[in-house]
Amino acid sequence: MTTLEEARKLWLKEQPVYREFGIYLADKLKAEIRRQGILADITSRSKDIDSVIKKLILKPEHTYESLGDKTGVRAIVRYKDEITPVLEIAERLFQRGDPENTSGRLKPNTFGYLSVHADVRLLAGDEQISKFPSAKFAAELQVRTLAQHLWAEMAHDSIYKYDALLAPLPNPLQRRIYILAGVVELADEEFNQIEREMPSVAELSVLKSLERHYFKLTVRRSDPQLSLDVIRLLSPLYEQKTPAQIIEHLNDFFTKHEDVLQDVYGKAEEMPDRSVFLFQPEALMIYDRLETDPLSVREAWSGHFPDRELERMANVFGFSFD
Repeated sequence: MTTLEEARKLWLKEQPVYREFGIYLADKLKAEIRRQGILADITSRSKDIDSVIKKLILKPEHTYESLGDKTGVRAIVRYKDEITPVLEIAERLFQRGDPENTSGRLKPNTFGYLSVHADVRLLAGDEQISKFPSAKFAAELQVRTLAQHLWAEMAHDSIYKYDALLAPLPNPLQRRIYILAGVVELADEEFNQIEREMPSVAELSVLKSLERHYFKLTVRRSDPQLSLDVIRLLSPLYEQKTPAQIIEHLNDFFTKHEDVLQDVYGKAEEMPDRSVFLFQPEALMIYDRLETDPLSVREAWSGHFPDRELERMANVFGFSFD
């Protein structure tokens, strides 16, 4: 069993390797999540020396060797419905332990930190397994929503991080904290439910479908109002197709042109003269219509948006208006 002083020396030596391990896991997870069209913020971190020593002091049942979260990977998604797909991706990429939802620890009349945790290690066939053998290198994967992350960050250094810590506080103050925690959790549920119901609106259903492809190409945020304006403008060019038929057509178009799109977006950040519409989900729709009927697109576009922006979009995808 290592002493605290021995643990300190070991971690100062090993921490850079664990940091590299976390970065490798995060990069691998980030690439696959993007391929699935999920917008998520993926980060990694290895514990600093103070965190390791504090944990060993507060949890004497642990040894340096038994600490399971020397490094961690965090995935922050927008909606609760996106947590399970991220966990499924992690299960395909890594040796993933059973997920633990921290809400399962809470009684109905208590509150606390909300997140889903799972241990991850490299698979036997991973190209980096010799460098990060699974017998030694494990990381804690945390998956949470933006609302859950808000609560976790605000509560991290505060007395109201855990329900048990509230006991010494006056009842009115405890009640205010309970109400605040409930509001955050309710907001999380409502955002998730609204997202489920949103696609019932025609142009929004097209936008949501376009976003799933867009986030396979980039994590840049877009302007949804501009997206809806372009979708309304170009939808009539689909020869009276229903929104569902337009979505099916664009899904097929993306599959057939994914290599071109990946190449364009791989270079897009270095294009100083790119169109502002390139980093919009409807760029796929513009590309599709330019390939199918460029004259109709130009006629519809003119007078609504700058002609030069459409010309830039055409040029980036290999079309010329000359």
